Amino acid sequence: MEEKKVIFEISVMSVVKVVALLFAFYVLYLVRDIVYLLIVVLVISTALEPLVARLATQKIPRALSIIVIYLFILIILSFLLYLIIPPMALQLKELALNVPYYSKRLSDFTQNAGIQSLQNVLSQLSLTLSSYGGDAIGAVFSIFGGIFSAVTIFVLTFYFLVEENGVRHFLFNLVPVAKQERVAKIIKKVGIKFSHWIRGQLGLMLLMGIIDGILFYILGVPFALTLGVLAGLLEIIPIVGPILSGIVAVIIAFIAGIAFWKILLLVGLLILVQQLENQILVPKIMQKAVGLSPVVVIIALLIGGKLFGIGGAILAVPLAAGIQVVYQEYTEIK
Repeated sequence: MEEKKVIFEISVMSVVKVVALLFAFYVLYLVRDIVYLLIVVLVISTALEPLVARLATQKIPRALSIIVIYLFILIILSFLLYLIIPPMALQLKELALNVPYYSKRLSDFTQNAGIQSLQNVLSQLSLTLSSYGGDAIGAVFSIFGGIFSAVTIFVLTFYFLVEENGVRHFLFNLVPVAKQERVAKIIKKVGIKFSHWIRGQLGLMLLMGIIDGILFYILGVPFALTLGVLAGLLEIIPIVGPILSGIVAVIIAFIAGIAFWKILLLVGLLILVQQLENQILVPKIMQKAVGLSPVVVIIALLIGGKLFGIGGAILAVPLAAGIQVVYQEYTEIK
């Protein structure tokens, strides 16, 4: 019986396309910091677009509308800082005065426990945290960690918003004319999702900051207000953020000389709160905010964190919501 030979023909153009695609992905990897920043700008711009458009219907120029929104955000933040900073300043001053005492207690503990030095402990902790996100951690901190990056985000967001449908026009340059109407519909739906996500994330940060702050206060942990604010701010980083704030609280509780049973109780309650947050609060709040099922939210956080580190985990939910909108539109066409 004669054997059949299967011949695959690969054209030169196909090889060129594959090489070009791989090169494009390589370039994106090299400029991943900028890609992260651009994604953040697009998320914020898309989320604020409905509000700017609503103000524009009241005959308010778009540039003025954006400035009003920025000023409103600044006023809210200033008011919160006005309420929080005075007691925080007192707590930080007290902490600074007690640093030598706390340092000695921690050093004595590490020596008694057979640990070579505090520096080794901190180095090991740093390596452990770095392994979570790899290079992406450095990218995220370079984007969010400096004043220049923050200003860049606000400026780019302003330019995207000052032009009517600025995000739409930017994305229109990436798609054929025949698809632009469908893309416009997708952008509108995604913008609504992003707006809801921002509100949900801010609500989650506020809720967890209050819960942790009350927990620290009840158990007598020093600087409860400061630690509560820290917990709320770090809530923006899924999984890792609550762990970091919890570690700081436990260390301060220990070096402050709190009873050992209270420290154990604190650790247990922090673990319980984090599990309730990860398994119930975050999925449910995000389900209500962006319409994703709790299972999808958890999977998105895991995939985003695994592929792109902390930056991927932060943006996982809004990007998953955007993908859901695109998929729904695609299935409608089919």
